[in-house]
Amino acid sequence: MARRHLIGLLLATEEDWPTAFEAVMGRLGPVRYGGEVHEFPAERIRNEPFDLRYVPEYALVIDRLSWWYDLPREWLKKIALMDNVYLLNNPFTRRWRSTPPTAR
Repeated sequence: MARRHLIGLLLATEEDWPTAFEAVMGRLGPVRYGGEVHEFPAERIRNEPFDLRYVPEYALVIDRLSWWYDLPREWLKKIALMDNVYLLNNPFTRRWRSTPPTAR
């Protein structure tokens, strides 16, 4: 039986990048490594409402949204710290656009 590693895509309104990523992952198929078979399905994460009590099934979340919005950033911090989910982007860093011009 294959081990399933669900990849969550946290997106804004973009369509090109996630469609291409889903197509590549679909072509990849199962991967054999270490005597095991691994599957990497991807699904788009519903943007809201974010429930801090929700325990996600994701092994990895690719974040393309929290750079612009604060609410998903807090949810990402929670799932990284409490639910052992890997994040491709770091929600703990300060956003460049929120830095005052004098601090740049």
